[in-house]
Amino acid sequence: MLLIGMVVHIQVYLFVSLQRIVGCVFAEPIKEAFRVASCSDDGHSASARKREKKLRPTTLQFGNIVFQREVGKRVVNVSDSEAMDSRAISCESQPVAAACGIRAIWVTPSNRRKHIASQLLDTVRKSFCVDELERAQLAFSLPTSVGKALASSYSGTGSFLVYKAV
Repeated sequence: MLLIGMVVHIQVYLFVSLQRIVGCVFAEPIKEAFRVASCSDDGHSASARKREKKLRPTTLQFGNIVFQREVGKRVVNVSDSEAMDSRAISCESQPVAAACGIRAIWVTPSNRRKHIASQLLDTVRKSFCVDELERAQLAFSLPTSVGKALASSYSGTGSFLVYKAV
């Protein structure tokens, strides 16, 4: 695919523990984002937890670099309205100025709940721009239900910022 006149500078931050990458975040410069109208979902419904299956290792390859990763296999019941609406987000209509978008964030399942995602986001805030960004100034691309919970918890508000990744 050929893109003319479009340059995206994505910065990748890795969290390494015991010579393994256990987390990563992809951050990019943005100009505007939208504030979520409300976010009361904690991202961990009972039916979502029931759908989780055992983890199986797979590989992720970028050129000559191969990463070992863990992926949870989930079965989604299309009649479940929670699954259908888990990525629906209601936003305010007016955009706000924003500088940093979090396109993706990932932590190995065995290392979750250890504040690795928060440490990665703190590093992005401190090093992405000349001025340190506040927690509430990070915008997230369309998050999953777990991502909504992370964004809400990290920013300290249910009305965190979201943006549409190009």
